[in-house]
Amino acid sequence: MKRLICVLLCFALCAGLMFSLTGCGEEESSDVIRIGSIHPLTGSMAYEGQALVNSQKIAIDRINEAGGINGKKLELKVVDSLGTAGGAATAAQKLINMNVCALTGTYTSGSAQVVSRTAEKFSVPFVVTVAASETLLTNGYKYSFRIQPSTVTFSQNFIEYIPSIKTDDMKTVAIIYEDSNYGAGIAGYIEKNIEKTGLEIIGMIPYSASASTLSSEVTKLVALSPDILIPVGYYSDQNLLAKEIIDRDVTFPMIMGVANGAFSDAKFTDTYGTAADGFFDINYRYNPNSDEADYLLNKYRELYGEEIPVCAIYGYESIMVIADALRRAGTADHEALREALAQINMTDHLLPQNEILFDEAGENINSAGVLIQIQNGKQVIVYPKEYAEGEIIRKGEGKE
Repeated sequence: MKRLICVLLCFALCAGLMFSLTGCGEEESSDVIRIGSIHPLTGSMAYEGQALVNSQKIAIDRINEAGGINGKKLELKVVDSLGTAGGAATAAQKLINMNVCALTGTYTSGSAQVVSRTAEKFSVPFVVTVAASETLLTNGYKYSFRIQPSTVTFSQNFIEYIPSIKTDDMKTVAIIYEDSNYGAGIAGYIEKNIEKTGLEIIGMIPYSASASTLSSEVTKLVALSPDILIPVGYYSDQNLLAKEIIDRDVTFPMIMGVANGAFSDAKFTDTYGTAADGFFDINYRYNPNSDEADYLLNKYRELYGEEIPVCAIYGYESIMVIADALRRAGTADHEALREALAQINMTDHLLPQNEILFDEAGENINSAGVLIQIQNGKQVIVYPKEYAEGEIIRKGEGKE
């Protein structure tokens, strides 16, 4: 009897192991293909995280309404990262156990780092929605892909754009930045390469993204009196900075955000209107000439009653990139999908760039930021010219 029980237990354990392994790497026999979404839905970054999920849902619905992928419907499985690396790691494991074909996320670079490690461990493709750290894809991982520009790309864009944008009398720069990999990475790159622009850095002011006020930091900036102020941070902290500057009627000859989480966001201009006129930002954005972008902007407005936060375009595009790879792979098998992602050459997208192509590290080689300026209370692309919606308005030239 004991021998029979032992045999049955061994059989059950083996069956369970076979089931779990099947869930990790093989395509389910159901008529649904699951995609995992890991974003902060609570905490200080919940606004951005929910917007990314909202836009992913729009993409999922659009694909399903057109018949799905290879006869199957897509389903988005969402787990809150809590805005922490530990929360993101737990979310990734939960989603892998749900047999998702791919993971997406995470808005913060620290969370993306741990998800990329988990994705590599379990051989599950991971498409980054938003996470800009330059080190994210430097580990030799094969399953992680990033569509958006990295901190290096944004920083290079600044070094490239600023000489033709600044006026001859602008000589000095101060950088105020949140102190994670994202903010410090951009600030550090600009600091190392600033001599290429003919400018001089006279101040570097770090702060925590969880700060409740930036009053003392603004006081330091006033004392420095730079010709160009470069703010780098997330929405909530950069909103604090802008509020302090506007409420105190502090002026700088030029305010030039780099990958700024607030200045390019429609919520920011809804809040400050023309009081923020003249603010610049080098950031990701949609292609204003794209019909796909028009669809997303209009659908988001219809469903959620507000303009789409600019970061959310990468939530939408992450689903479209995975869908493109699924069609070409003909299966949701993890390895086949990874191979299809690696070979992507996607021209039908809503980004201001040429085709989406990934290099061996998983970086989108054509990714780039555009320069926007707030004019008459609205964000306007002013550079590069092929995507420009208007001309730069300099102080003293009046408003259009």
